[in-house]
Order: sequence, then structure tokens, then C-alpha cells
Amino acid sequence: MESKLTLTVCVCLVTLALFYLIAPGESQAGKEVLRDQQGIDQFVCTRDLKIQYDFMNGPIQCDQNQEPIPLGRFHERPPRVKYEKAKKDARYLLVMVDPDAPSAKNPEMAYWRHWLVTYILGEDLQKGIQSQDWSSVGRTLTTYAPPTPPPGSGRHRYRFLLFLEPPTHPIILTQEQQKHRGKFDLKAFLQEMKFGDPVAATEFVTENAGDRDEL
Repeated sequence: MESKLTLTVCVCLVTLALFYLIAPGESQAGKEVLRDQQGIDQFVCTRDLKIQYDFMNGPIQCDQNQEPIPLGRFHERPPRVKYEKAKKDARYLLVMVDPDAPSAKNPEMAYWRHWLVTYILGEDLQKGIQSQDWSSVGRTLTTYAPPTPPPGSGRHRYRFLLFLEPPTHPIILTQEQQKHRGKFDLKAFLQEMKFGDPVAATEFVTENAGDRDEL
């Protein structure tokens, strides 16, 4: 009886965490927003998905206490991506979103879709996909766009989520979704396209320091 109860509690907690993983932050103010999101961020940091930009010595260090990466270091080229646990013959979808658009205080444009690539071979993920190779890897539904937090909007999280693709269902964006990157309903998209839970995830934080918000 006790073991069944423990299992039920664990399943509920995992389900709740997965819900928050793909849900934008609530509208709150300043430091309270980032403080309340720390537990969610910790869940996102699976440490299996390795995302590395050219200016980094290693992959993104995803944790609760990470410092914002200077915005000026980012460029138009997508990062390198590696997932060693990928199934060799499977296909994957990678999405990069900003849940804090236009700000964590008021994320009315969340999710802002920065990148969406489908039909990525597991074999390629195992080896690691270099920045310059993305033009010939998978099917890009949304071209990569670097972080662009507005001045005065405070810190933004940029989240990468990796999903195992269903074997027969075609992965597409609607015409309306193709027109706009903002207000991307990730949860609805995943349900419509028959996806399960993310297999791996990570994120980093940056901000526009030109007109820094009071956080």
C-alpha cells in the first residue's frame, strides 16, 4: 500500500513539473519572478542536452545560480547541439523559446519562438551537430534567431527543448504560426503534433544591459 502511494505521489510531481516546463512564467514583478521560476529552471536542467555557442569553452551551464551571458557575445549563427543518449535511428525535434517575452513581468508574447528544427536524425545528435552544419540537418520550420531581449525588460530565459518525434505524424506549423514568432502556444502545438514529454532540455539567461531593468 505504501509503495503504491509513493508511486502515485511521484507520478503527480513529475506531471506537474512537466506542465511547468512548457508553461510561460506568471505575471509578477522584478526579483519575485526569477525567484519563483528557479525551481522550474532546475527541472529544465537535465544536463543531457549539450548546447554550445562558438564563444563558449563548453556547453551551457544550466543551474539556478547561473549568471546572465553578455548579450553582445551572441551572433546570427546557431549553436552546436549534442545529445549522446539519442536513439540512432529515431527522429527528433528541437525548439528554442523565450518564455519571458517581452519581459518576465508581463510575458504576454510568450512563447517567442527563436528556432524550430524537425526531422533531426538521432545519429547526428549522438555525434554532435556543428554550427555550420544546420543548413543540411533536419527540416528547419523556424530559422534560428539569436536572443533579442528588449531594453529595460530585465533577464530573459532562453530554453531549448528536445522531443522524440512520433513515427508517422507530419510535423508542420500553421500559416498563422509561420507569420509570427510571438505567442507561440507550445503546449497546443505539441498536443496537435502528437508529441510526448521532452527527452532533454537546458536553458541560459541573458539581458539587454543597455537599459537594464531594476531586478
